[in-house]
Amino acid sequence: MRFLFLVLWGWSLLAWSAEPFTPLRLEPQPLQIRNAGAPDVALVCPRKGPSSVRPLAPPPEPTQIPDEDEVASALQDAPVAIGLQPTRPAPAWPSNPARGWRIAVWGDSHMAAAFFSDQLQRKLAPADAPVSSRFVHAGVGHGGVRGLVRKTCLSGEWAREMAYAHADAASAPGPGMTSLVAKRPGATLALDLRDSQGQARHTRMQLLYHGEGGGYTQLAVSVDGEAETLVSLDPQAGPGALALQTTAPLSTLKIRVVEGAFRFQGIKLSETPAPAALHMDLFAYPGATAAGWVRSDLNYLASWFTDQSYDLALIAFGTNEGNDPRFNETAYRDTLTRALSQFRQVFPQTQCVLIGPGDRGVRVVKSKAAKTSKKQSPQSKRSAKAASSAKLLKYAHIHAQIGQIQAEVAALHACSAWSMQTAMGGVGSAYPWARKNPPLMAPDLLHFTPAGYRELANIFLADFGLNPP
Repeated sequence: MRFLFLVLWGWSLLAWSAEPFTPLRLEPQPLQIRNAGAPDVALVCPRKGPSSVRPLAPPPEPTQIPDEDEVASALQDAPVAIGLQPTRPAPAWPSNPARGWRIAVWGDSHMAAAFFSDQLQRKLAPADAPVSSRFVHAGVGHGGVRGLVRKTCLSGEWAREMAYAHADAASAPGPGMTSLVAKRPGATLALDLRDSQGQARHTRMQLLYHGEGGGYTQLAVSVDGEAETLVSLDPQAGPGALALQTTAPLSTLKIRVVEGAFRFQGIKLSETPAPAALHMDLFAYPGATAAGWVRSDLNYLASWFTDQSYDLALIAFGTNEGNDPRFNETAYRDTLTRALSQFRQVFPQTQCVLIGPGDRGVRVVKSKAAKTSKKQSPQSKRSAKAASSAKLLKYAHIHAQIGQIQAEVAALHACSAWSMQTAMGGVGSAYPWARKNPPLMAPDLLHFTPAGYRELANIFLADFGLNPP
């Protein structure tokens, strides 16, 4: 059975009270480049040198999905409480009929893969209708991150920093609360910015970066493989933007660090001339947690969004918090409460839905019990069974706790809550999802297959009754 969680909407979003804060001032620095607009530009990444040889680790023991009897026994030993009944109405469609929804998605690897958001786009916008996006966050090029970029090439020394884990990234957060930091001159970032049909669309965009203040940074910028243009960045400390304008739509963009420090925060595309049927910005990153919202400097973070509002925000964290061996319900509740308070300060009028983690299973070592079970005493067998049952549902129960906490905290911040685990069928549902044909669960029993993410998106839309008006 599928559930939506209770949300208390006893006050208007317009009346949300929060501590005052002021977005930092952002003054884009202009850069004009004349380009020919060559139609057949392909991005070719430089060949990497041979990787260092590491000693081979012994192969892990082969594992398998627990059989149905094992899972049934585990569920019988640990019955699950019934969830809350749906009482929250669906988020309202925007009152302006000239445009579709503006949606932002923050989250971890489940959202970063973009299969969930892609399915939302297919369902919420007609097949031939334009769908727009404005942000390419600095997680671009990382494994598991899909977005507006067809291909990414990194050469030289770069480091990825995330606000939830790195103090520098938290004090100067990009729109996705991630940063790509050049470690020394010569580091190069190249992006293929053509659309999914291979067409060049953009002539205006902002290259977002952090101004170090007092230092000197020079970049070499080129488009479509043509000659580089040298540009010295504004030395002012704080959020910075290089407002790039080209004479023809560009296909590829290359940024090479010539001198100084460079912290790349992402790309902000210009608004589409005509209103899109749907606007969606994806800010998800593998490994991310809600702590990114807690640790980020809000004055800095809000500077990227002064001209970009959203009707709906999907906030999908919890899987990585549940994977922490130190997970504590009280500490998690406190972190999530502070994260949503921070979110509400930046987006006080945005409808929001917290998306809880899916069910999680545990693979087991392929059984050798057939050879040894006769030697075990009945007491040993019972002890082994109890230990196995607890292990199979360890993370599933933690995810259920996280989903419950999210529902309660969401209600206090004028947000809705929706649980992927509940949508799947509850605790233990990872196992039958993995056995479906085609499988909906990935072999790790933590992530989903593309078909699984599409199914979850369909359930999400059905549960909230989100069909285009």
